[in-house]
Amino acid sequence: MYIIKAIPLAKNNSKEHLSYFSKTNIPLGHIISVPVRSKKIDAIVIQTEDALLAKANLKEANYKLKKIDKIKGPSPFSQSFLETCNLVKDYYLSNSGTIIKSLTPAVLLENISSLKETSKENIPNENIKQEKLIFQAPFADRLGYYKTLIREAFAKKESIFISLPTRHDIDIFYNELSKGIENYVFTLHSKLPKKELIQKYNDIISAEHPLLIIGTPLFLSISRDDIKTIIVEKESSEVYKQLSRPYLDLRTFAEIYSSIKKIKLIFGDTLLRPEILGSYENGEYGEILPPIYRFSRINSGFILDKRQEELSKDFNIIGPEAKKLMDDTLSSLKSVFVFTVRKGLAPVTVCRDCGQTLLCPSCQAPLVLYDSKKEKTKDGNRIFMCNKCGFKQDAKMTCPHCGSWNLVPLGIGIDKVRQELEKLYPDKKIFQIDKETAKTEKDIEKIISEFHKNKGSVLLGTSLALSFLNQTEISATVMTSLDGLFSIPSFNMTQKIIQTVEKLHHITENTVLAQTRLDDNKILENILKGNILPLYREDLDERRIFNYPPFKRLIKITFEGTAKETEKAKDLIEKTLSNYDPQIYSAFIGKIKGHFITNTVIKVDPRDWPKIKDNKQETSKELREALLDLPLSFKINIDPEDLL
Repeated sequence: MYIIKAIPLAKNNSKEHLSYFSKTNIPLGHIISVPVRSKKIDAIVIQTEDALLAKANLKEANYKLKKIDKIKGPSPFSQSFLETCNLVKDYYLSNSGTIIKSLTPAVLLENISSLKETSKENIPNENIKQEKLIFQAPFADRLGYYKTLIREAFAKKESIFISLPTRHDIDIFYNELSKGIENYVFTLHSKLPKKELIQKYNDIISAEHPLLIIGTPLFLSISRDDIKTIIVEKESSEVYKQLSRPYLDLRTFAEIYSSIKKIKLIFGDTLLRPEILGSYENGEYGEILPPIYRFSRINSGFILDKRQEELSKDFNIIGPEAKKLMDDTLSSLKSVFVFTVRKGLAPVTVCRDCGQTLLCPSCQAPLVLYDSKKEKTKDGNRIFMCNKCGFKQDAKMTCPHCGSWNLVPLGIGIDKVRQELEKLYPDKKIFQIDKETAKTEKDIEKIISEFHKNKGSVLLGTSLALSFLNQTEISATVMTSLDGLFSIPSFNMTQKIIQTVEKLHHITENTVLAQTRLDDNKILENILKGNILPLYREDLDERRIFNYPPFKRLIKITFEGTAKETEKAKDLIEKTLSNYDPQIYSAFIGKIKGHFITNTVIKVDPRDWPKIKDNKQETSKELREALLDLPLSFKINIDPEDLL
């Protein structure tokens, strides 16, 4: 009999490893099925020992060993992948099994016996210096470079993995990059049928010719020793950040994994995240080309409609200029996209008397009016808040320009826009994409397909639609309220505004018309000039002032409970994290089904919580122990996308 130590492959599992017994010896790295409570889960064997030799330890154990359920087969994971998971677990305060489970498609784990066995990995030379590069350039320029890079890699008998956030992105890159090499290009994503996915996996493992693999980052675990370049494309996409525990950022995993394997890493996008650009300026990354901070042809294709008409009950969401653009486009049987913010946001507050927009005194972003359940003010529960820097102001304030009390929140949600479009164009088909009307990718693709079949129709959508529209697919675009983008609840507000405008510009063949009530806004001025470098510089300066990435590492802790439980949770946070100046506040949606949601943010020096790339680096022991002392009811998110 043998004692088997194995890593359980289960999310939210608190144990790093479990012990079982087996009648037969099992090779290290094999996948086995083991009982955990009333369930059977997969586990990776990390140690085996003859039971006779472990007899003394077994007698001292205060638990009874269970028998393994069955042996499923050899592990599909390379040593480098497992080593990376072991490092990543420390960064995200998790365990190896949870990390592996979060990084592996379920189909592969469920069908281990159907997968071809991988060849033994060559251990990389520790003296090799890894190449980490950024590539900020227009889409067409990046594609041109990748085509050359693929040809050169194939000539050197090397494969390339291009990571993309969505299936739609994968389809676009496949169509652009596969011409002439179709037999050596594989696409991988979780929407593939089980049989097709397993077949593709086995073909990739057994192929002798170098390959181009285009897939979502969950397939980085595929073990091919000739993959010498990983390209993380659409690097700024929020999809790379997982929304449930352990809140992995798959870009971070790709960076650590490439570092362990000593292979080339490229971060590519039209506009990279400020965190990456800031690290590039500090010398942490090299470059393919110097980053480009200009939008091509935006001067001629972008119209800013500054609306200053008096606000009234009869106020039209679609202004005269926007209506003329839509009339001309639709009469030519061409397509119009009407972009609006997501449901429920009141993007700006405007003075009815002077028409000026209420701005944050700290950072000049528009203030947004909220109902706060937690913060009692002179005006009841209503407060003005800046979604960019977090500034808060009693709602009982006057216009700083004219002193008037006549302030009104101007919210233009998608439902109001639809009602007005139906009145303006009763004979036109109006298609809509938002979270309520399109629940799945298939729903979105079906709506877009029907939209294109109906010439001279209108597509109304939120940012959800943008990832599914291709270059110059739309004839004209109307942004009902550019100001609505300033209501995005994120310290990444500037970046998100630029990315949204750039994407709208990318998908529109002719004109993008943006309605606004903001005067002399630096973001809008620079977008019109097509030069975003000043915005990037200003954004970095603000991040330095407000202690945001890349200057600080953010750790967000969320607690959900009753009023009494919440007060106890706050006391525990203040006591446990007193050395780290915890900022405790109500969440953006402060109450769900009678439970209060409370966030805590601590900002730490990145040197105290580094991206661990070898066994010589480690996170702060003191901070790590403090965070691990918190009960499991506290959700810990390292590097959150937003703080609200």
